[in-house]
Amino acid sequence: MEIIIKNIKISNSRNLWIKLIPLGDIHLGNTGCDLKKLKEQINYIKEKKDCYWVGMGDYVDSINYSDKRFDPTTVAEPFISHLSNCIPLQIETLAKLLAPIKDKCLGLLRGNHEEKIRLQHHYDIIYEMRKVLGLDIPDLKDAAIMRLRFNALRGGSYIFDIFVTHGNVGGRKGGAKVNRLEDMIGYMDADIYLMGHSHIKVTESRSVLYVDNNLNLKYRKRVLACTGCFLNGYTKGIPSYVEKWNYPPTSTGCIKLMINPRRHDIHVSE
Repeated sequence: MEIIIKNIKISNSRNLWIKLIPLGDIHLGNTGCDLKKLKEQINYIKEKKDCYWVGMGDYVDSINYSDKRFDPTTVAEPFISHLSNCIPLQIETLAKLLAPIKDKCLGLLRGNHEEKIRLQHHYDIIYEMRKVLGLDIPDLKDAAIMRLRFNALRGGSYIFDIFVTHGNVGGRKGGAKVNRLEDMIGYMDADIYLMGHSHIKVTESRSVLYVDNNLNLKYRKRVLACTGCFLNGYTKGIPSYVEKWNYPPTSTGCIKLMINPRRHDIHVSE
């Protein structure tokens, strides 16, 4: 478990909304990767003020010809022409896309695709990405609690805790994913719970009760989300494992979180 603290200076406005984008399950290098949607999301992060992002894992497809999952028809150009060096090339290509928003990155989780390469080939994709983008970007490993401390210019500090994990939950229906997120509330205290891997966008809000120092009964919002993906499972003329195993299609893109520090409020949308 990694624990990081990010201090963010903010204005004193009660109407200030901080934007947080969980960016992951990109699978760059796969023929189904939606590069157009990815570039649009990167540009959104770049252009929006008070906007940050966290990497949710599975950034590159990283399936080479020694992998039992390898299918040459699913490897995009130019990587199919460089199979002996496809993973470094995928990292280099993605790093160029992410370079304009590297200073807005709160950290990078590792996904199962990165983990398989690390364990079987002794090659750490996350380290390589951080080396290109900047080693000051936190390595969040498999799971982390990120504490965002918003410091107002004229005094006052507001804290939001975010639990992030790539996840490993399967199943064809959304219920299993939501159940896993709900389970997390029972053993992890946070304001926001984010999980990747499942490729779907599912969000849910919960309220919990607490008593403040003056014995007033208060409500605290908790937001849970599966964060989405940039991999098209069904594309005309292009095969995929999603098609082969008859998984349901998912729309590409990721969720967006809006955090209001002074009101301690959270909104989430697709």
